[in-house]
Amino acid sequence: MRVTIKDIAKEAGVSVTTVSRVLNDKPDVNIETKKKIKKIIDKMGYNPNGVARGLVLNKTNTIGLIVPDISNPFFPEVARGVEHTAKRQGYSVILCDTDNNRDEERQAINLLRNKRVDGIVIFLSLSDKELLKELEQRILPVVQIADNISSYKISSVSIDNIKSAITATEHLIQLGHKKIGHITGDLKTSSAKNRLLGFKRAILSADLRYNEKWVLEGDYSRESGFKQMFKILSLDDKPTSIFTSNDLMALGAYEAILDNGLNIPEDISVIGHDNIDISKLIRPGLTTIHQPKYSTGELAAQILINEIKGKTNKKEAKILDTRLVIRNSTRKLI
Repeated sequence: MRVTIKDIAKEAGVSVTTVSRVLNDKPDVNIETKKKIKKIIDKMGYNPNGVARGLVLNKTNTIGLIVPDISNPFFPEVARGVEHTAKRQGYSVILCDTDNNRDEERQAINLLRNKRVDGIVIFLSLSDKELLKELEQRILPVVQIADNISSYKISSVSIDNIKSAITATEHLIQLGHKKIGHITGDLKTSSAKNRLLGFKRAILSADLRYNEKWVLEGDYSRESGFKQMFKILSLDDKPTSIFTSNDLMALGAYEAILDNGLNIPEDISVIGHDNIDISKLIRPGLTTIHQPKYSTGELAAQILINEIKGKTNKKEAKILDTRLVIRNSTRKLI
């Protein structure tokens, strides 16, 4: 026979209302009473009907996660942070991959709303200001993983992309490189724009020449890293080092450099961004900027769940630290 909330209340010697408040994590229940009820719930194997409960409470204990490209090793690690945090607090996660397509992005949001999720964690391009404004006006809680965009009233978890790009570029400058190239990410995204800005600042602050021929736009894919690195290597005047806006493009750059009969770092130094797992497995190991991927997902999910539960009305803008990871793909010029 299926255990009901009345059975739990009878066993605990409390009212049905008190059990209901414990199940819904309400604050005004005595701690000892709460422990006693939870112990009885576990002992009796009570499993609430989530669908029915959701209809009553207008909640489904489900959140949505929208990512632009799940095949990029960066995003699964963030997704793990979101999923683990959600699971610990009784939430399920619906994942949507938009394949870097704005129309798919909007369709994903509509799909999640139709599924009646309680909130959404989303990676969103800065360029889609109209969608940002729409999200700001919705009652549904939303947390954006992106650069902090203070003009919108949406909580966010991000890194300082300008600062991290400066760190990467300054590492090359400190090694004596004066001819430094850059393969950007998709410049429709805020992360790519700000990493390019950081690169420029570091170059100009060091009184080095900013050569536009050494700066080409990629799209965060390995293929674009290969293609753009190949173009740079075809120049008569080549850079001695390259900063790619993510590690996947660095892998593509590796291929282009090796296919041209050159060696890393003897002929050209390479530094990436993100510190995905493969960056330490390839040879030579990739020097890169570590981005706290799992912690980003973890924090974004926690902020979202806090908003869903009404624990805060304040929108948060968390900026996490990055750090330089030096391996063998960069070397000092003699």
